[in-house]
Amino acid sequence: MTMVYLVRHGETDYNKMGCYYGWTDCSLAQSGIEQSQALRKVFENIHYDVMVSSDLKRAVETANIINSPNKILTDKRLRELNFGQWEGKSYEEIAVEYTEHWNLWIEDFENATPTDGESLAGMYNRICDYMDEILSLYKNKSIVIVSHNGSLRIIAAYLLGLGLEKIWSFSFDHGKYSLLEMNEGHCTIKGINNI
Repeated sequence: MTMVYLVRHGETDYNKMGCYYGWTDCSLAQSGIEQSQALRKVFENIHYDVMVSSDLKRAVETANIINSPNKILTDKRLRELNFGQWEGKSYEEIAVEYTEHWNLWIEDFENATPTDGESLAGMYNRICDYMDEILSLYKNKSIVIVSHNGSLRIIAAYLLGLGLEKIWSFSFDHGKYSLLEMNEGHCTIKGINNI
């Protein structure tokens, strides 16, 4: 049996502003640090074999707080979607400044891309490739993955065999963890957004 803990990084100032900031490399806000410290107390009582993280600061900082002083493994394939020129802008700003691309993205969220960004289908493929690799390396172990809401949505949908179109069925809260149990190719949700 493989246990997969999904942890969304703590809150950032960009979250408070309601901006897209997929690959923008920002640190945790004070509230995010406090959320991560609360998670550390929880994970002190949970056995896990490895902690892996997106390589972006907000995820690495969260993982380091939870896992200190132990080593974490980082991988850029766990990053959020690359929003290109939309990074740092609100939904309202994007709809006005990039109307054509915005409308295309709304109509075909899987394949259209934010201006100079990445498609959701491309993100899905890179994250699924990573998951195949990490699950093979740590079969029948406990894995903690610290990442982003979009990335965790993809991981959950992939492990449950739901596909890209079902990623919107999930939402992961800052500084909380969810647990999926893998057993001989079958995945069971054991908890969502716990603290």
